[in-house]
Amino acid sequence: MKKIIIILALLVIGLVLLPIVGNRVAEDSLNDRVEVLVSYGLEVSNSDTKSTYLRTKKYYEFSVKDANKFVEYLNQFSDEQLPPYVNAILEGAVVATDIEYNNFPLSEAIKVDIYPLSLSTQMIEELQKDNIDFYNYLSKLLQSKGILYHINYNIVSSDFDGYIKDIDEKYSFDDGVEISLKLKDALYKGSGPLVAPESLNSSIGVISVNVKKPKEELVLNLKDFSSSATFESQSTYVTGAKVKNIEFIFDARERAKITANDIHLNLSSNTQGKKAEFYAKTSFKDLTLVSKTKQIKASNFNYDISLSDIDKDSYEEFRLLAAKAKVGQSSKLQNQIEQNIMKVLSKGFTLSIADFSLARIALNNTKSLNGFNLKAEMNLKEDISLSNNLNFNPLQLAKNLKLDMNFKLSKALFAVIAKEVPMSVFASAYAKEVGDDLVFDLIFDNGSISLNGKSLR
Repeated sequence: MKKIIIILALLVIGLVLLPIVGNRVAEDSLNDRVEVLVSYGLEVSNSDTKSTYLRTKKYYEFSVKDANKFVEYLNQFSDEQLPPYVNAILEGAVVATDIEYNNFPLSEAIKVDIYPLSLSTQMIEELQKDNIDFYNYLSKLLQSKGILYHINYNIVSSDFDGYIKDIDEKYSFDDGVEISLKLKDALYKGSGPLVAPESLNSSIGVISVNVKKPKEELVLNLKDFSSSATFESQSTYVTGAKVKNIEFIFDARERAKITANDIHLNLSSNTQGKKAEFYAKTSFKDLTLVSKTKQIKASNFNYDISLSDIDKDSYEEFRLLAAKAKVGQSSKLQNQIEQNIMKVLSKGFTLSIADFSLARIALNNTKSLNGFNLKAEMNLKEDISLSNNLNFNPLQLAKNLKLDMNFKLSKALFAVIAKEVPMSVFASAYAKEVGDDLVFDLIFDNGSISLNGKSLR
């Protein structure tokens, strides 16, 4: 009996101490993350802790003390380097965080609210000088948590989800310019580190931007946007996006309106094998462009292209050089990029267009016409001598190139194009008629080119 009592007593003591231990574990984890941020240019300008037996709330204010260090930290997680002007935008900015968690370890995710409280020093000085009323408006918006990211983060599993607070703001300037911004139902979830997640899914119900001037107007409306991405590394990933409806209006000297529905975008990169591979797919159900002088209605567009058999090491060199070029250009860097491009070409590659098509199209006052379809495959054979040849000779490259392309378009569409571009009528002499379509089979091999079996040399 005594043993049972002792065991029960130990269990009770353990349960009593569990929230205390859990609080200590969570606090140590948070302190480690704060120390990392401080080491990369942030400063804890204010902090507060409120703790009960079961729950703990923490508040931090971070100011960007050294923007150069902080940008270097962010650049570690991206192959695209942030441009230098970002430093000035960040220097002196203040961001606050509200953190809440249960002291029982592993019982629930940590809840975090992140919101900017103050603009950078440079932006404050410029706005106070140029437009004090707009500065006061922005300051009030930030102080009221008008821009806020909420995150639920599980430390153990590294899974997270959250949302961006809805935004519905409008401001009128003294010169008659009006700006409005709406953001609604912005949700996301993923896994991995928050700065560089391994997977990320997001959705936005509404994005609306309207800039109105006395004689001009710019409108962008987007509804039901969703995206998903999985990252194995900076060069191996799968990402996609969908948009239910997008509308763009530009009204200046001439009003133009573009609308599109059911847009799909997919990109992927794979460098895990011996060769690098890239794939891109795009489609939309319908698109309409209306202006004073033009009207275009198109439906069922598809674009499916792949680039494969690329030397992985040469491509990786190019990727890193291209990232440096986005930050700053130099003659030395430009020469390195040119030499690297020749190196990539010398290893050869395969370009395939599985589908580039448009089902229907109506131009101006014409009725809806059948569209076009293009399929192609291009192979560039390996030729190491290209990388050693500083004086690039296109003829040498052409000898290693093989292209097989099939292009089909409706006779009705060709007739409309011929009216707009009279020179295109000469192509009809080489066309092959198949029902209501004109077909062009183009072959380029070893410097020779033929169209529908007729030599063009």
